[in-house]
Amino acid sequence: MNDDGLNELQTEIKTIISRVDKPEKMLITAGMPYANGQLHIGHLAGTHVPSDIYARFYRMLIGKENVLHICGSDDHGSTSEISARNVGKDVKDFIREIHAGQTRTLNNYNIDLDIYTGTSREEVYEIHKNFCQNFLIKLYKNGMLKTKTSEQWFDPDANLFLPDRFINGTCPKCGKDGAYSEECDSCGGTYEAKELINPISKVSGGVPVLKPTDHWWLDMWQLTDELKNWFESKEKTWRKFLLSEVLGTVTPGLVFSKEFEEKFKSLKGELPKHKSKYIPGKNILIEVGSLSELETTKSIFEKNQIHCEENNSWAYRSITRDVNWGIPLPTEVDPKMKGKTFYVWPESLIAPISFTQLALKNKGKSIEKYEQYWKNPKAKVSQFIGVDNVFFYTVMQGAMWFGTQDDKHRLPIDGELQLTDVFPLYHLQINDQKMSKSTGNFYTGDQLIDDMGYSADQVRYFLSVLSLHKKQSNFDFKTFDERNNFLAGPMNAAFERPISAARSKFKNKVPQGKLVGKSAAETKKMIQMYVKFMEKAQYSDMLFALENYARLINKIFVNHRPHDDRHPEAERADGLFTCFYILKNLMIMLYPVVPSTMEKLRQSLNLPSSVFSISELGVPIEVGHEIGEIQEFFPHTQESKS
Repeated sequence: MNDDGLNELQTEIKTIISRVDKPEKMLITAGMPYANGQLHIGHLAGTHVPSDIYARFYRMLIGKENVLHICGSDDHGSTSEISARNVGKDVKDFIREIHAGQTRTLNNYNIDLDIYTGTSREEVYEIHKNFCQNFLIKLYKNGMLKTKTSEQWFDPDANLFLPDRFINGTCPKCGKDGAYSEECDSCGGTYEAKELINPISKVSGGVPVLKPTDHWWLDMWQLTDELKNWFESKEKTWRKFLLSEVLGTVTPGLVFSKEFEEKFKSLKGELPKHKSKYIPGKNILIEVGSLSELETTKSIFEKNQIHCEENNSWAYRSITRDVNWGIPLPTEVDPKMKGKTFYVWPESLIAPISFTQLALKNKGKSIEKYEQYWKNPKAKVSQFIGVDNVFFYTVMQGAMWFGTQDDKHRLPIDGELQLTDVFPLYHLQINDQKMSKSTGNFYTGDQLIDDMGYSADQVRYFLSVLSLHKKQSNFDFKTFDERNNFLAGPMNAAFERPISAARSKFKNKVPQGKLVGKSAAETKKMIQMYVKFMEKAQYSDMLFALENYARLINKIFVNHRPHDDRHPEAERADGLFTCFYILKNLMIMLYPVVPSTMEKLRQSLNLPSSVFSISELGVPIEVGHEIGEIQEFFPHTQESKS
């Protein structure tokens, strides 16, 4: 390809890049780890590495000054209290130690956060408390919070209400021991506190009793239509399993017994457009398009004596707790709430906004500029979470955001909290089981680096090829080491061979040449795939494509032999020029995934740090540019110590 062809290719690549959505501001969050233990590789695989890759990509796309990557530990609630109690430490001291360890792990893995704080930490607590309380006041005034009396477990020996995880018993759904007050880790089931079998207090070891208590409940049912319409608008951008789950949750429905099936069939012509299906318990679920259609259907059923119930168990959630360790409620709107605290789950949905304010404060900016990220229709907020937290980050967060608006029955406008994008990831398994600190089935991030000798980039790369965006994957050291052997072998060769040839055969310089073979077409195709996969955070698809792109360099060395001066110099120069063209593109595209290794490659290529920009894709290294020395890129894998 001559100079005109190369210029045309650069123009085509610029056009591809220009079509990528470029928000005015970008805010990226990773799911907040509990402050009860160190980060394991499940945390890294499911939230922190994916969010870091995304943040680095968008910094290359719209500029570092327009991107914030934030996270912090989820400090409040019973999880941290129990862990601190188990080791005999004050909860604040315990959390301080945990936070230091988590911060070290994130730094070891080059997770480039603008802030890593925690909901109870002194530097953010007042900001966070004030924001949470004002948020709750808005929800209350907007009719989103209902006071409801329910029975909760109370420990008469300790004289306190027991949060969910301060109780153990037998699950009423699967029959396994170790279930909590209202949920079971074994089967994932939820139930009312009174249904728990053989409850035992973790505080005193005694048998608790049920006692009535008042709490605020979030009424999401009134926003069913708004949530459904928002989710349907994400059909082309959200992951299919995510969309299926959230629409399956909020689509208005009625449940009735199969004994009414024949009568139901006779009424189908009168009913609004609907879908029906059998569900457990010898029941039928009928789903319609809106709450008004649900009322019409319900009226027809009642007229024809078909007993039915609204499918609305998802829509009412308690958002307060009888615990001391948490954000206190704003009692000026409801004195009965004195002494109660904000439930840790909805609190953690708000926390990233508080963290954003702290990040801006640390940069010397007004904390009110958080609105440029969270309340700006031209900005974008992307949240990386575990697949089991989808409900909270979509349904609950969406209802909370709608519920603070002046008009809660419409999409947000400029100046109101904008609805976020969510990237859920499946769980990383060990020994084909969910990674879990409570069962000991896990490896910490520090173990892989400190004890086993792997590099951060080796782990980051492997976690990124596991396709957690579409399926569960298993961490096994045999496959891990095979991948590292590829990086240390063919991938390193793609980096080293052009540098070596330039230094030994072309006076350390990039030679005059033209693109050869299919390199132009493959580059254009690769960049198209790259921006598409990165926008959707489909890293495994992107990396497998990049591996094939890297192989072009090794093919060119076979066909054009730039290292062998027995072959025609012009052909060798064309080959080496092409290799450096591919190598620069490869370096930029790999940077978000393996930043330390690509920084070494940048130094070897003697290029400025500004090269890590999407606008540099397709731009060749200048003829005559001096190439530096080869460094150690991906290390050779030692025998696994797993």
